[in-house]
Amino acid sequence: MPEERTTDTHPILFVHGALGDARTWGPVLDALPFDVDARAITLSYFGTAAWTGDGSDFGGERHARDMEQFIDATMDAPVVVVAWSYSCHPALLLAMRRPDLVAALILYEPVIGSFIEDDDRRGRFGADAAACFGPVAEVLAEQGEEAAAHRLFDNVGHPGFIADLPEDRRRIALSNARTVPLLMGKGAPPIRIAADEIRALDLPVIAAMGTETRPAFAISARALADIAPRGRLEVVEGAGHLLPESDPVRFAALVSEWLAYQPGDAR
Repeated sequence: MPEERTTDTHPILFVHGALGDARTWGPVLDALPFDVDARAITLSYFGTAAWTGDGSDFGGERHARDMEQFIDATMDAPVVVVAWSYSCHPALLLAMRRPDLVAALILYEPVIGSFIEDDDRRGRFGADAAACFGPVAEVLAEQGEEAAAHRLFDNVGHPGFIADLPEDRRRIALSNARTVPLLMGKGAPPIRIAADEIRALDLPVIAAMGTETRPAFAISARALADIAPRGRLEVVEGAGHLLPESDPVRFAALVSEWLAYQPGDAR
């Protein structure tokens, strides 16, 4: 069952990143005000349920469709979509294809290079993405899914991140280790999102990032905020890529703050 809360403003859909599922957002939802209708979805192939396919359709298209069906079936659209890392890509696809379902996007540290137009930015993004994810693929081939899951969180956070988690949180991450091969190329080819498609979005887009994150995430977030017509960059002091996991109370407060802010407000 999805995590859930109730509200009189736009409902909020939280969408997990790699090695996550709806359970990931439990501490964030618990920290939100009680009048907020907030729900969390488990995307296809994540979580603990038996797979209904072979994983070949794993990717942005399938996961955008998951969100579309979830909102249509269970939520009062339009909703605010809060996505993190991997899920920023399908969240953007959803907003492009079904703008009637999305009131606003909050995208924490996207990892998308296709809409980066500046050659220097694109080159630095590609180099750091390769440095981040290339070793994960190597560990996967040599040591298997669980070791690759540890390396993924080591590379986007800090060494030993999964091992340092409380047992219940570590169990969530490792129960999703079976998706690592799909993330590393055995799923569907990624769908390219072009800069002109971002420019066509007529909704608020908050691109958020931490000051302590990797270059690839920072470059993607800054490019998105620059390109989206109603885009805004939010930089979180002292935070890294795994902020929603490492400090869910702070992340919940930031989401509430970002949603309350309107252009022209004092900052």
